[in-house]
Amino acid sequence: MEIKEPKPFEVNDKAHADLFNDMVKVLLENDTGLLGQLTNHTHDTKSHTTEAEKKKWNESQSYKITADNGSQLINVPADARIFDAIKNKGTCTFFAAAGVEDSPAPTNVSIRGLQTAGEGNIGSGFAIDSTGNAYFFSYNAGHTSMTWTKLPSESDKIRWDNGQLIKITQDNGKPFYHGVASETDYNSLTQTGMYLIYNPGVNGPPSVNRVFLLVMSYGNTLIQIAYESVYGKNTYFRVRKQDAETWTPWEKQITFSDLLEGTWKKPEKIINGWKEYDPINLPVKYRKNLLGEVEIVGAIKGGTLGNNEVFNLSEEYRPKQAIHFIGVASSIGTPGVPQFHRTLIDKNGNVCVQSSSNNANPTEFITFGFKFTTR
Repeated sequence: MEIKEPKPFEVNDKAHADLFNDMVKVLLENDTGLLGQLTNHTHDTKSHTTEAEKKKWNESQSYKITADNGSQLINVPADARIFDAIKNKGTCTFFAAAGVEDSPAPTNVSIRGLQTAGEGNIGSGFAIDSTGNAYFFSYNAGHTSMTWTKLPSESDKIRWDNGQLIKITQDNGKPFYHGVASETDYNSLTQTGMYLIYNPGVNGPPSVNRVFLLVMSYGNTLIQIAYESVYGKNTYFRVRKQDAETWTPWEKQITFSDLLEGTWKKPEKIINGWKEYDPINLPVKYRKNLLGEVEIVGAIKGGTLGNNEVFNLSEEYRPKQAIHFIGVASSIGTPGVPQFHRTLIDKNGNVCVQSSSNNANPTEFITFGFKFTTR
């Protein structure tokens, strides 16, 4: 703006003209000074807009993602859905009251979230409920609801980090399966785990197929335990040091029921005048358990004392060396005095009643009830 100067007064009364012209001159000077201050913002303490600032403001977004007070932009009441409230809203914050239909939180827990993308009915974002659990959500064009995924917490990560990463079974909890079409080499099963083997295989327990196999390791020691799963109840185990080349032989585990088992055998014949004292209640018989122990029971009478065979044990029931036993003899004729006999079982399996303490009736009643080992 240009300040125009008026033409000075020229009159005959020069004194009055000068006085008036001086006043006009002062007014012009003031106007010039004010114009300079307006133009140069002299003594102005407030900043004024620059071209760069105006360009920045003109290019900025005017869309809000929160309310004016900084709280959530969208409130979802308990009888509404989050999906319906935020679809097509773009980036926005929201609060969903407890009980909202499509909230991932329990029905008594509210949730706050941020939609990080949302256009054309495509959206994603995250939310945290009032108990501290975090969730991720997403939906796509054509979807009628949102998909929620719970995010792991610190305790979840600690639990997973401390978990075992080596599987000892299949994902469904069943043993690793080796079918009938396979040929399993037991020597190659060194990974800790449980296996179901449905083929005879090689290097397995003797005369066993179809087994459950448990493989364990501790330090440098490997252990295999095999349980016969179909045709019996036998259990075997073996051990191998990891720095060793071979396994120990398979060892069968003996149970209490194994010790009670063993088929009773009758002697093929009883000779030298001996016969069973009571074939019904005290029959003479013998058996061997899995420990190799032979047990003989029963009672005889009437034979000849000495190294005379009463009966003979089958070869696998014989002791490695001769063994003597003391047993109960008849007390008839010696009232009140217990009597005994001495019996020999030699390594050929001959059972001989050598002597009896009852001189009156030495062979009237001779009982067997003893055990020895064949190993």
